[in-house]
Amino acid sequence: MTAAQWLRQWLPRKPGAADAGCARFDPAKPAPAKQGHFGLFVRYYLIVVLIYALVVVGGISAWLSITAENSRGYGEAQLRGTHYLIEQRYLGAPREEWPALGEELSEHFAYPVRLAPLAELRETLTPREYERLLRGEVVMESEDEAYTYQRLPGSDQAVALGNFDDVMVQGVPWSDLDLIDSIVILAMYFLAIALPLYFLVYRFWRDLRRLRTTAEALSAGELDARAPEVTTRLVNPLGHALNQMAGQVQQVLESQRILAQAVAHEIRTPLARMRFGLEMLEQAGGDEERAHLREGLETDIQRLEHLASHSVAYARIGRMVGIERAPVPVSALLADLADVFDPEPPLLLSFDSGGIDNLPAHREALELALRNLIGNALRHARTRVAVSATRTDEGYALCVDDDGEGVPEAERERVFQPFAQLRKHPEGFGLGLALVRVVAEKHGGRATVGESALGGARFRIDLPAQ
Repeated sequence: MTAAQWLRQWLPRKPGAADAGCARFDPAKPAPAKQGHFGLFVRYYLIVVLIYALVVVGGISAWLSITAENSRGYGEAQLRGTHYLIEQRYLGAPREEWPALGEELSEHFAYPVRLAPLAELRETLTPREYERLLRGEVVMESEDEAYTYQRLPGSDQAVALGNFDDVMVQGVPWSDLDLIDSIVILAMYFLAIALPLYFLVYRFWRDLRRLRTTAEALSAGELDARAPEVTTRLVNPLGHALNQMAGQVQQVLESQRILAQAVAHEIRTPLARMRFGLEMLEQAGGDEERAHLREGLETDIQRLEHLASHSVAYARIGRMVGIERAPVPVSALLADLADVFDPEPPLLLSFDSGGIDNLPAHREALELALRNLIGNALRHARTRVAVSATRTDEGYALCVDDDGEGVPEAERERVFQPFAQLRKHPEGFGLGLALVRVVAEKHGGRATVGESALGGARFRIDLPAQ
């Protein structure tokens, strides 16, 4: 059996079979949540095999159709010498011995040798093939390529060789051997698809299952859950993105929790003073005493307003998962800050842009951080506060220096924590510097404090260039 014959046996199919298969195996349809990797493998394996079968079988069929004539010509050329030798045997024998001669020759060939009347062949061959036969050419039957014919000169008979499908090889029909070969080739073909596909599906399924487990843990409130390192390159960025998102969400929720607890704690003192002041105001006898109590109430109200505004700003900046950057003109930013602050002598406030035209940042958040640093420096400075911008190897640095007492080295990390206050300076609520650090970290930078050349503290915000 030739490749063309094998294809003819396998190509016929019921209409709609491929459509039905595609309908059953839809890759766009999501797999059930509890479906294991083997179920996914079988599903996508059948899809791949179906597509490959359609492409390969269809492509081979089209190619064989295009090259069918050349293939038959090749077969005819191979048997031309055999036909010539058989023809000479027939022409050298009397006509009455031709039937017996055919039986004798068949014993020496793996396929039958016989004579076929031209009238019979006229019904089985195409008109073009029959014309070639009359001209004495070797003709291979185009229907199944199982017979070849050649006319005996001067007779109405043709030598017929075949059926080639009945050739016996060690007692087994050649067609059966060809079928076995086809089955082995198909098995190897399907195995070649199955092994790498199973490996890929299993790796994807394993890594996606790990990410799903992490996502389910996060949705259940386990904010410290993180996806393990995955080995699949296509899934690895998804794992990093999930962990980054989980870390940002955890940071936001943790900051909100700390803020809520701290605000609830800090608000008790001014509320208690206000309640006590109202009671005293009702019992006050003189105008001077009542004015003093009202002044105390107004101070507490201002502190509550200050706490509320800083808490809102801290929460708003902290909720930003990602911060949008745009070119910020440094000179214009420092000019706006100079308009906000007007320190009284002997305090001197100076600004230096360092020759920097623009830096990438969130304008509103950066200005809020600098306002807190400048306000903090003015409260602690003796005579001078200097604000400067400089370029660094990593990007940019914004510094606020003062000539105050500075920050003790042991306290330099704690001052950036929410509601942290130095014992020497208990005024305020300790949210300003915490907000500065949040702004710096949202930009991918950092906020630090050290010693200033002016003798006091230097608060510094480092921002990346991109």
